[in-house]
Amino acid sequence: MATDMKNSIHGGFTTLVVTLILLSILVAVSAFIGKVLIADKRLTLNEIEYRVAMAAAEKGIAEAMAALKIDPSLRGLNVISGSFSSDMMNIDYVVDIESIDTGVARLSSEASSYNGTRAVVTVDAAETGMLNPNNGEPPPITTRGTGTLKGTITVVANPNGGGLGVPVSVWSSQPIGGTGDYKTCGLHEYRYRNKCGNSSEQYSNKNKDGGDIIDNDDEFPGTKEALMEYVFGETNWTIIEFRASAFLSDCNSLSNVESGFYIVDGDCTISGSVGSKDAPLFIIVRDGKFQMNANSSFYGYAYIEGQYKTADKKKITLNGGAVFNGAMVISDPEVEVPAGTFDMVYDEDVLCVIKVCDSSVNANNPFLKFSYIPGSWKDWEGEP
Repeated sequence: MATDMKNSIHGGFTTLVVTLILLSILVAVSAFIGKVLIADKRLTLNEIEYRVAMAAAEKGIAEAMAALKIDPSLRGLNVISGSFSSDMMNIDYVVDIESIDTGVARLSSEASSYNGTRAVVTVDAAETGMLNPNNGEPPPITTRGTGTLKGTITVVANPNGGGLGVPVSVWSSQPIGGTGDYKTCGLHEYRYRNKCGNSSEQYSNKNKDGGDIIDNDDEFPGTKEALMEYVFGETNWTIIEFRASAFLSDCNSLSNVESGFYIVDGDCTISGSVGSKDAPLFIIVRDGKFQMNANSSFYGYAYIEGQYKTADKKKITLNGGAVFNGAMVISDPEVEVPAGTFDMVYDEDVLCVIKVCDSSVNANNPFLKFSYIPGSWKDWEGEP
């Protein structure tokens, strides 16, 4: 019996030891799993905090771009700042805007939380006007259509439309003829020499071809989309529409609006004086005819889209004494070059405002836009 009791005690001790070992293992495994879960939770929280901080930094960049649109001269440290709070964290962000080159600004946005989570985003933005900066100054008439310069028409050429010192009055992919008392000339002769009344100072007329009317040009953009790209540097109507100051169904209110970019989905009739040299308008007539009444004037840039949604043939009419100061683009090949009694005057000062070609016109310029420079976005620090 003593032996049996001894064996029983020994067996119980063994069971206790095994149980304690298993229990220790379970405790160790549980502790390890707990640490892993806690570490994983911390990693998850850190990732969430970083993503929130990154979103805040990106929000700062977006706010800075919007602020630059209002005030292009905005520069300095912490020019944009903000914060937001949640049950998990508080996030503050600041944006610095630095000039790094002519017409180029660097936006640096830093967001941080109370526990030290930090995200930084930098991007370079270039300022441009409405027109494609990669192309030269437009002539007074650019058209994919055909037609004849007939009637009493005066076209004042772009003096550098074909290169420095090479005047261009009309540029077209199709034939442009000439009849009647039409004439082309330079701006000086138009303003100070009886509106180009001296035939010897004219580039072209019905009896003389001065080479400033460039038609049948193989280098002319071959499609509507190509011409849009040439003019705007963009073929997406949604992006172009985003830049618009307003959308109009006609042009009746243009004499009362401020300088800006307007999209007209309908017929556009210009009466009286619209725009000025210092405050021109940029209009796109997408689905309607364009007409200038007698003795009216327009300062700006007109893009005649023609058949945008409807297939009806559109028409351009400039009546007696009308003066168009700036440049016109006719996108639809079915729309003919206007004829009648009018002046089509290339005005470098008007187009300078629209192209933002001079820093002196930057302040409150409605045509100024900032665009991200491709490849400049950076959301890391140091070398990637």
